[in-house]
Amino acid sequence: MTGEGGIGYFDPRSHSNTLFPPATGVTGRADAILSWPGHGVWSYVAGAGESAFVRCDQDGNYQVRYVSGSSRCRALALAQDENGGNLIVAPLVDRSLLAFLEPGGVVETSQVYSSGLYGIAVAEQDPTRLWLSSPESRALVTYDMVTGRFSQPVSVGAEPQDLAISAAGDVLWVATTGNRLYRYAVNDRRFTQIDIPSPAHRLLVSGDGTLWFASAVGDEIGYVLPGEGTASVISTGSRSRPSGLALAGDGDLWVALAGDSALQRVSRHRLAVQSGDHQTAEVGQRFPEPLVVKATLLDGTPVAQQRIEFSVQAGSAVFENGKPIEIRRTGTAGEELGVATSSLLKALKEGPCVVTARWTEGDAVASFSRLVVTPERGVADHVRYVSGAGQTVPAGKSFDEPMTVVVEDKNGNPVEGAEVTFKIRGENVATFPGGKDTAKVKSGPDGSAESPVLTAGDRPGVFSVRVWVAKTAVSLLLDQTIE
Repeated sequence: MTGEGGIGYFDPRSHSNTLFPPATGVTGRADAILSWPGHGVWSYVAGAGESAFVRCDQDGNYQVRYVSGSSRCRALALAQDENGGNLIVAPLVDRSLLAFLEPGGVVETSQVYSSGLYGIAVAEQDPTRLWLSSPESRALVTYDMVTGRFSQPVSVGAEPQDLAISAAGDVLWVATTGNRLYRYAVNDRRFTQIDIPSPAHRLLVSGDGTLWFASAVGDEIGYVLPGEGTASVISTGSRSRPSGLALAGDGDLWVALAGDSALQRVSRHRLAVQSGDHQTAEVGQRFPEPLVVKATLLDGTPVAQQRIEFSVQAGSAVFENGKPIEIRRTGTAGEELGVATSSLLKALKEGPCVVTARWTEGDAVASFSRLVVTPERGVADHVRYVSGAGQTVPAGKSFDEPMTVVVEDKNGNPVEGAEVTFKIRGENVATFPGGKDTAKVKSGPDGSAESPVLTAGDRPGVFSVRVWVAKTAVSLLLDQTIE
């Protein structure tokens, strides 16, 4: 349903969809939609001067049932009257009462609830009791469809808004204007507060008792697993603006994205990166570690024997099979339960290397996005001076700074692991640790090499230290002075 009251349908099996234009003769804002088996799909449109229940069938034909006066309606619910007959109930926010739509199209209203109404929830196993939220009184209230009376309020301690209830009617969920949810145990009359990243709206309880909610601010939906006291969130994409939740007949959860004008299926499975990201490898070399993911259910239970497809994008690397795609299965026992491990990747092309792991049975995806292929390093061609020459110290004292050079190939790229020789020219003019006149140092990842501590001899004067890498044509002479 669109905000203007247009209704459509989507077939998850064929991914086909149809959107019908809004009904003629009634204009306004629509915030609630409800499927009434045997009676079509209903919404409530709040106009400037009047409001209406609006029905749409599968062919896009509309019927309008006007409600006297104008009022917003946040949610609709199916309930039963004292005779066991079904009817739609709408809390009218601006009028602080309930509107009832009977199968024949007759609209009736309840008495006014002076503290105001907002959300509604009705349990499948208790269809004659309505749960309602009253933000003005910061409380919940019930309405008895048999007696036509409101109950005494149940204080929440915050402004309650949208509601959702379990099928059995034993757990009621309450969204508030703040960053918290409340779970109300109906039989124990006890509230449990659950903190969330941002305010929630459009609550839904799935068949297993999991609460789902859309974020009123962020681009995410959240869930609270049965019996848990913390909420988790799932991103729906930048500027997606989730606006509604629904369960399909096969149990799949779908979220409406107002920002994307789209529907998105929410997987109940999770595939998470365990290790292997944040690696580098040279062109032609293998990354040092395999890629590891873990397949779990929402509650963290690992799932064995699942097919995981590792796929390299843009031809930047291949697996040990020589291909950019590799199939692995999750483990069955111990620490390997639910875990899938790739073979080592061989880097082919300089630049970022992105690998996607896809759990085909669970329709879950994990991404390795911090793998980098660096250029193939050349052989050492020369050493380049950085610092440490031209120092002056008294006789017998150590020089303050090491002599630093960088080993480069013929293209100026740093070379790691090259052996750099520092050789003092002249006899007894200076020494390296151990009284030696020669020191050999390996260049680091950035090609740099630093000499050990250099100590001056007893004779004043100027001497040189020669620096080179074997089998290269260029060496350096670094002068030092003794006072």
